[in-house]
Amino acid sequence: MRNLVTALIIALSLGSQHALAISADDLATREGEVIFGQAWLKSMRGRLGERMDPFCIDLLETWLTRLKNQFELGAMPMTALCLNSQDFNAFAAPGGIVGVNRGVYLDLATESEIMAVLAHELAHLAQRHHYRGLKNSQRLSTGTLATLAGVVAAIATRQGQAAQSLIMGGQAANATAALAYSRDYEREADRIGVTALAGAGYPPEAMASVLQILAEKQTQTTQDLAFLSTHPLGIERQSDLDARVAQMQDPREGQPVLSPKDFQLFRCIQTEGIEFATGKQAKQSCSEIHALLADYRSERYEQALNQFDQLPEAVRQTFSGLDLEIALTLKTGDFDRSREAIETIALFFPSWVQPTIAAVDLAIAEADARLPRALRDQLVQRPERLDLWRALARFAQAFKQDHLLFEARSWDALLHGKLEAAKMQMTRAQEVWPKAADSRPLDLLKDAIKQTETL
Repeated sequence: MRNLVTALIIALSLGSQHALAISADDLATREGEVIFGQAWLKSMRGRLGERMDPFCIDLLETWLTRLKNQFELGAMPMTALCLNSQDFNAFAAPGGIVGVNRGVYLDLATESEIMAVLAHELAHLAQRHHYRGLKNSQRLSTGTLATLAGVVAAIATRQGQAAQSLIMGGQAANATAALAYSRDYEREADRIGVTALAGAGYPPEAMASVLQILAEKQTQTTQDLAFLSTHPLGIERQSDLDARVAQMQDPREGQPVLSPKDFQLFRCIQTEGIEFATGKQAKQSCSEIHALLADYRSERYEQALNQFDQLPEAVRQTFSGLDLEIALTLKTGDFDRSREAIETIALFFPSWVQPTIAAVDLAIAEADARLPRALRDQLVQRPERLDLWRALARFAQAFKQDHLLFEARSWDALLHGKLEAAKMQMTRAQEVWPKAADSRPLDLLKDAIKQTETL
């Protein structure tokens, strides 16, 4: 199934003229949802404000995988996006694309609360609310991906004028209204989501806590909250959920992915540089971490590392702490510490991409021009991970290996739906590819572009 998903991802790096062939009716099947979702992601990728943070992406994938097992989503892949916006918003687009803004960590202070939001979003996917909303409003049989992509962009991501400008045609307004989830859909997502949350080993009360937080935000600000605009609260919604939680009998409590200290550090890292719009203090202070990161951004690396070393050992030895230690020690030249931290994360999370990317950055810092074998393996297994190709590009630039740079740029273009740019970069890679070098990566790229051209 992974190969099928990879083939879809490769094949769907579409030019706009091909994208128009995908209609609203394609959302009627799970396979069609994946096709639509991946094509939409490629058309919007440059506007989403992705945060190229391998640790964040891996963690979000891990959370989604734990929750996905509680839903009837079949083999639908999960595409995790960590986004830079400070707005409180998370969304699930058709095809298993889930995005989380940094802004949610200003208000949500536990892993359980984040999982509650994700469970709610996956419930919308499991119940096919995108398609049902469109079908119940107007079938939009003549709708095109251009219209639907704009609607989903505006409703799901709320990226302002950039997304709104994509909404064209008389049917778009009806689709917009349909995709803004109804209160019935919200209650259904609450009901199914809270059951899944408990099944994954998290306290169901966390979902009620999130609704309470949203209710407070709604009464305390006049700002148009992106999440609430597409997820209306309704007067009865909180009481319905409270009643359901009260009826749940001794749900199984499991281990979170991150410990409370670990999640708090992760949360502080994610909220770095975000202004608190309400002016109120966060639930837990992040001042020390934000000061440390301010020094890091100002290239005062030794000072930042010294601040890190003053943190309690229980904080430094968390997975988020190890990720931060890697970033700091790579800059200060403490490469043995970098290597040990990389190996520790890889030991506990062998499927994660973050240790591989960190190993690439370590090779660059140590001036070791040998491409880590693990990177090439990951590129074959996970060609949809943009951060892997960005890591290859950094390595290629550091050691002036143009054939790798053009390869990375070609895949980058494919993942942004820019077929002609991908072909141009592939041609340049072919021209400079060393005769003694393994040609299989180039063959894989050529096959990917060929599959795209046949659509």
